[in-house]
Amino acid sequence: MNDGELTSGPRGAHAQQADDTYLPPRKTVHPSEKGVWTRRFYAALLWLFVTLTAALLIWGYRTGAR
Repeated sequence: MNDGELTSGPRGAHAQQADDTYLPPRKTVHPSEKGVWTRRFYAALLWLFVTLTAALLIWGYRTGAR
């Protein structure tokens, strides 16, 4: 029997119709990006910390020299 061929009887037709409308699980189609966003969040926090520390050090040296 070929894939496109319907079998006789109601069961065969139903099995063919079920195969035609099969959808994979949502997790397969749309994988979670939770790990990606967590990594970006921590990278942004680290970047903010370094930037603010550098800015405060520069500001402190400029105002402390007076």
